[in-house]
Amino acid sequence: MDVGDILPDILLRSSSEKIIDDFSLHQNLKNKNVLMICVPGAYTSTCHNKHLPPFIKNYDFLKKEKNIDEIYCISVNDPYVMQQWSISLKSNSIIFLSDGNCELAKETKLHKNFNHNLMGLRFKRSVIRVDNLIIRKIIIDETGLSETSYEEILKTI
Repeated sequence: MDVGDILPDILLRSSSEKIIDDFSLHQNLKNKNVLMICVPGAYTSTCHNKHLPPFIKNYDFLKKEKNIDEIYCISVNDPYVMQQWSISLKSNSIIFLSDGNCELAKETKLHKNFNHNLMGLRFKRSVIRVDNLIIRKIIIDETGLSETSYEEILKTI
């Protein structure tokens, strides 16, 4: 997928502290300006300790100052892992989504083989800005955390 394309209508699973539910991208993102933070894995050191915490901490700022309606964290982990990860990060704001079948990762061409770490296919570390289902920006870190860090994302949204 490229900038200007319509986000595919894929069914993911959303995880909150008390419920796991189906989540249609088209139903839930229509008429919204959102950030989708795609990560290789829940609880992995960079994702858990460095990548996600600043987005959680600055959620209100992003909504108010950058006109972001919602922020999503997406990984190929199953919804139960995503639920526990959300709880462990004390994130009551960001919505955690499971792409357990790797459908969104593959459809957006943001998948990467992590077999060397015994993790299989995962998302590349990336951030997608979507406005009313249209992909407006795709930012990718091929390795490490530089382009998709909170500080860098602030400069580009």
